Amino acid sequence: MVVVPAQPGDRISVCSRHGNPVTCTASARFRSRPPVWLQAAVVVIVVAFGLPVAYPEARYLDDPDPELYLLILGAGLFAAWLTHNIMVKIIDVPAWGFCPACQARRANLVTAATVCLVLVPVSCALWVPVVLPEQLGDDELSTLAEIVRWAVVVAPAVFAIAGVVLSAYARWAVVAGGVAGRDGTTVEFRRPAAQFAQQVTGQAGPAE
Repeated sequence: MVVVPAQPGDRISVCSRHGNPVTCTASARFRSRPPVWLQAAVVVIVVAFGLPVAYPEARYLDDPDPELYLLILGAGLFAAWLTHNIMVKIIDVPAWGFCPACQARRANLVTAATVCLVLVPVSCALWVPVVLPEQLGDDELSTLAEIVRWAVVVAPAVFAIAGVVLSAYARWAVVAGGVAGRDGTTVEFRRPAAQFAQQVTGQAGPAE
């Protein structure tokens, strides 16, 4: 791991991810990693209250309807999100260096996120010709029709989640590959480029 001061100055002339010469700078907001116990709590909440929504036989509360599970799931995820925002350390660096490869990486992620978010309303529009007639009709759905209907119902959520995740990875701080240190004054890099590590530490590779 390589630890860099929050304001590294002009002595770093290569980017942290690729080790290429810096050609541009951008404002980067580095965030610290969430605690392990918080990540484990999110997994437990999703499994305990998300699984019963899809599988009725897994429901263990007295209310058989999925609304209660969805309510608890939403409340639990909101509490986890709030806890993360309270505990996270944030470091704003007004001018972090990036190379053309970093710019291309971010541009590709932004494009992919934009496509996914555009597909959300497009897939929602398919509800009218696909889902609505099936709901209004009295005939039993065929297997293919059921698969298509569920695909149309799930697609907006999948595209929305993918768009949000890709947008998060498109942040300049994530492109740089660093996270804020727990002390709030340093930026940590787990797998930086060898050239970057050499400039920072004066060694041939990343410091252990």
